[in-house]
Amino acid sequence: MSNKNVNISKIINNLLAPLDARQKEVIEGRYGLKNGTANTLAEIGDKYGVTRERIRQIEAGALLAVKNIFNKSEAGDFVNLVKEHLTNIGGLRRDLLLLADLRLMVADANTPYLDDKVRFILYIACEPIFTFEDDGIFSYWFLNEDSRKKAVNLITKLAKSMEGSRDNIVSHQNVDSLFNENVNPHNLKDLVAINYISISKKFHVNEYGDFGLSHWPEVNPRTVRDWSYLVLKKNQKPLHFSAIAELINNQRKNFKRLAHPQTVHNELIKDERFVLVGRGTYGLGEFGIMPGTAKEVIGRLLKDHGPLNPKDLLELVLKERMFKKNTIFINLQNRKHFRRMEDGRYTTLV
Repeated sequence: MSNKNVNISKIINNLLAPLDARQKEVIEGRYGLKNGTANTLAEIGDKYGVTRERIRQIEAGALLAVKNIFNKSEAGDFVNLVKEHLTNIGGLRRDLLLLADLRLMVADANTPYLDDKVRFILYIACEPIFTFEDDGIFSYWFLNEDSRKKAVNLITKLAKSMEGSRDNIVSHQNVDSLFNENVNPHNLKDLVAINYISISKKFHVNEYGDFGLSHWPEVNPRTVRDWSYLVLKKNQKPLHFSAIAELINNQRKNFKRLAHPQTVHNELIKDERFVLVGRGTYGLGEFGIMPGTAKEVIGRLLKDHGPLNPKDLLELVLKERMFKKNTIFINLQNRKHFRRMEDGRYTTLV
């Protein structure tokens, strides 16, 4: 069977053909084949006015009938196609990603509830094997225990190697820096390795394409404060709090709650990582920006660089802070703190 001839709806219809009307409705209801919603035994039982145990019996009988004709239908060929695809990418695939892959491999990709129909076919086949989502992993399919162990081993080693050092944050595209002989003992290809780690909730790729551990705020920001830091770090320059709010909202477009400018401003004030460099404009201290009034900034720069002419001093101050030029020159006239030398340069007296 070639990819373009795979028709999931046709396979489902053939599998359900031997069933009577009630069996078919029970299977469709239990596996979401008709409306994309999987119903419980109790919900279907209430619909027919029978017990959940009776529905369970009907389901069991229907599944047995489906399995009896499975290998005689095109379903077996489709399962082999899925297994071949999994083999090519390491024998394992996150559920949602596999379903996305298969949409590119079937003729009726736009058929309603395709994902539920594919899951039902694979469930009947009992291969590949399905693993349910939990606190540490997303749901995924795997061919055998060997591929599963390789994935778990890689995930464990990579997480351990990255823990404790946020310097390991990398661009998601720069996979070469992610793996080495200690982390990747099986010498997995980058595509397979990335496929393996995609099942783990330990890792995250943010809106900027940065890859790292999920609990790192710079990789997986959860609060407005985290987002403010990330936006400033990515832009590499001071920004007004309203501009920061706008950039946050542009990046996290799927969030229902917007970041309001005043909320952003309140968070910036609370955290010493953010330095006020002008009216409502903030930068990051790690950029080398130091807090302080115009007088304090001028004094610190004169101490660090020694006497400076007005032009050089002005350039240094404006590079660090967004003061008005007049503000800088007025502060330089403060004779208690600064003195103009005979050659025109200024020095600090404090």
